[in-house]
Amino acid sequence: MLQDQKKMWRSALALIAVAVASGPLLAQTPPDRTNFESMGEDRRAIQALLDTYTRAVSTKDEALFETLLLNTGIPFSDAGSAIQHGSIGGGTQNYEAFRKGVFAGAPFRQTFKHISIRQDGPLAQVSLVFVNTDAAGSSSGWKTLELLKIAGRWKIACEFYT
Repeated sequence: MLQDQKKMWRSALALIAVAVASGPLLAQTPPDRTNFESMGEDRRAIQALLDTYTRAVSTKDEALFETLLLNTGIPFSDAGSAIQHGSIGGGTQNYEAFRKGVFAGAPFRQTFKHISIRQDGPLAQVSLVFVNTDAAGSSSGWKTLELLKIAGRWKIACEFYT
């Protein structure tokens, strides 16, 4: 009987050794992620998009700015208009108002600070403080952008700002 138990234990240990050597037998659930901070090449590409954004706005280069957008029909609005239009059954696709204000309005210089970029694969979220400066002074607010990586390029898929 002792011999049979020894054989059984040796067989069990051999099976365990084979299983360990060949990798996991069952699919493992990935641990919950808590850090989605964008890093590396994607972060640099997203920062380049943000740099192009401020350059296009500050130089009134509408064509350059629109290359950053997924399309001009995306949700794009100041928070107040989005709330007002949403409450009366309208949408948040107010890019035209932004376009007129920025590219047909008085010139100003825009900068971004306190930038947070979070990412999971082809989806990124950016939040930041924007500062607009003109001859009369400066004003600031907050904006969030949702970005999608399509065919290797990051595009703005949604923007809301105060």
